[in-house]
Amino acid sequence: MLNSLDTVGALRSELSLVMFATAFFAIGFVSIVLWTVKSRDPLLLWLGTFSGLYGLRVFITDDLVIAAIPGGAWAFSHAAAIITYSIPIPLVLFLRALIGTGWRNSLNIWLWMQIVFAPLAIAVGVLGGHLDVTETGNKVMILAGSTLLLVHLFFFYRGKPATIVKWAFIVLVACVMARNIGFEALGKLIEPVGFLFFVCALGYTTALRTVSREQKLIQVEQELATARRIQTFILPKTVPQMGGLEIATRYVPMTAVAGDLYDFLQIDPYRVTIVVADVSGHGVPAALIASMLKVGIAAERQNASDPAAILTGLNAMLRGMLDGQFVTAACAFIDLEAHTLTYSAAGHPPALLARGDTSEVLELAENGLFLGPFPKASYSNRTVPFTPGDKLLLYTDGIPEATLSSGQPFGDEALKRFMIEHRLSSVSLFADNLIQAASGPVQEDDLTLVIAEGT
Repeated sequence: MLNSLDTVGALRSELSLVMFATAFFAIGFVSIVLWTVKSRDPLLLWLGTFSGLYGLRVFITDDLVIAAIPGGAWAFSHAAAIITYSIPIPLVLFLRALIGTGWRNSLNIWLWMQIVFAPLAIAVGVLGGHLDVTETGNKVMILAGSTLLLVHLFFFYRGKPATIVKWAFIVLVACVMARNIGFEALGKLIEPVGFLFFVCALGYTTALRTVSREQKLIQVEQELATARRIQTFILPKTVPQMGGLEIATRYVPMTAVAGDLYDFLQIDPYRVTIVVADVSGHGVPAALIASMLKVGIAAERQNASDPAAILTGLNAMLRGMLDGQFVTAACAFIDLEAHTLTYSAAGHPPALLARGDTSEVLELAENGLFLGPFPKASYSNRTVPFTPGDKLLLYTDGIPEATLSSGQPFGDEALKRFMIEHRLSSVSLFADNLIQAASGPVQEDDLTLVIAEGT
């Protein structure tokens, strides 16, 4: 009767180990799936790897599993040894992702020691048949690593995640020690219980960080939405309505917010100045500088008929404020009564002027230095005729530098050919077709243009 009870108890214990293995597999699977489809947080990847490997070791060391597969004992014992030597690696990677590289880079040192030890132990112990030697080395590595981790958690790191991992690790160590120093009354389940507690603690700290990161991402998205609204506000809602001039604009940012800008300074029904600018970089910093430019352009209204003076004023405003960034800009003053176009630029791609009565495309390259870095930069004007049928194109470098599906850039020559081929198109159709022609499979920069045609 006693033997029968012992047999039933042993059977329940082995079945419980299978259930524990299943739980570890489930935690590992869910963690890796979440890492793949939801979050790229490395904590999820290393937690999933660690939990899955331990679950596999529990499974292949279960007596029921071994008995169910004839001849599997030898293979399973060696596989378990391989897992034992390898499993500290994802654990250390998890800890490094959670708390950093440690005091004097000690967690990195621990990681590299484990990376070197694992293949050596597999070669000597599993393949060479000296498991007794490698088991001793593994115990030394575990003892040293455990001591290092506890020192870090007790003396160098604070906060809720560190506290949770610290006490969970203490529970794990206690369970492992109880299993290995001969408390047979506790049975084979005591170590998996400790590991399950530890893995759950790691999962909880991972969830805390993942939730925190998601909240920060939501906050960033809200801030970006505000930045988008502000940037939309600073761009002109309409183009100047002038007899004798038609204007179309297109603005396609690469990111949610960008550093391209266009604006108009209309003096009267016959005279207008067009400004197109491009801030180096992308994202919120570039958009903030673009907002500053909007204010600066408005402040230059008294110089609206003098593009060089506008650029000089903008350069003075930006001096010492860009922290390594810079701005390129093109400025064109159109006088419909005098039938002239006055142009100046600061490090900007040349404007293109397509003559309506010929196939000539004139390149306006009156360029000074970038705005911002050079306090003594000077700018000059160039004046050319502007008659009905002429088309003026101001644009940012995202258009000629756009990478097409062929892998080649759109290019300056292609832009000139486009001007010639579409010189008879309406400004709106011209703008749409140009954006389409310069759009590749992946947008690499902001695309901005202003096209103006004399009528």
